[in-house]
Amino acid sequence: MSGRNFLTNPLKRLTAATVLGLVLLSPVAQADSVLELFTSHGCSSCPPAEALFNKLIEQDDSLIALEYHVDYWNTLVHGSAGSWVDPFSQPAFSMRQRAYDAAGLDGRGGVYTPQAVINGSYASVGSDRTRVTKALELKLPDTVEVSVEQADNNWQIHVKNNNVGPATRGAEVWLVRYLKSVDTKITAGENKGRHVQNHHVVTSVESLGSVPLTEEDEVLYASVDSDPNTSCAILIQNDFHSPILAAARCPG
Repeated sequence: MSGRNFLTNPLKRLTAATVLGLVLLSPVAQADSVLELFTSHGCSSCPPAEALFNKLIEQDDSLIALEYHVDYWNTLVHGSAGSWVDPFSQPAFSMRQRAYDAAGLDGRGGVYTPQAVINGSYASVGSDRTRVTKALELKLPDTVEVSVEQADNNWQIHVKNNNVGPATRGAEVWLVRYLKSVDTKITAGENKGRHVQNHHVVTSVESLGSVPLTEEDEVLYASVDSDPNTSCAILIQNDFHSPILAAARCPG
């Protein structure tokens, strides 16, 4: 998937000697659930889903919530209001949504906005509070352990494979960077005149490598972005569009 090439910061593997020389902060344990929202500033039915998304973040700080802005609304013309190019949209995010649909999801499949995908296995209309919250009760499996801790100016990512076999064969460690909060005044399209606030808006994704095929820890790190409005999440997933095996937030 093209998203694996977005990260520009250097990525290195730590040796044991390097780890001993770092100042470590408390690690962030893996999450129970992952909520992905596919949305667009050009979609008039999306703001209610984004509001629910934001509310769920506020209610559960252990939830990994990622907002992907798709690009297929960018060229749609809404009468005299014209079209709006979502500044956070990327073709790769539309591809991710289509890949989910091709892989097959429980719930309401298809490619539409707003769409919520929970744990890479269940889809719902993003504004459907009942179905989204019910799906979030289904927790991630424990086949892979992942945690993240901040070490000086780097993130350390620890991965352990607890179930070596078909379930984890080919699974990758994905780094997803996002903006914590952004405000946008929309001047065209279906949402013309609206001021919207979005949270956890994905800006880039990158594969850090494969989950180890033996039951051993593997430590990777990537440079921390100096922007305080930027954070990240780690997803363990095969091909970045199948059920999520484990996930963790980055500190801060």
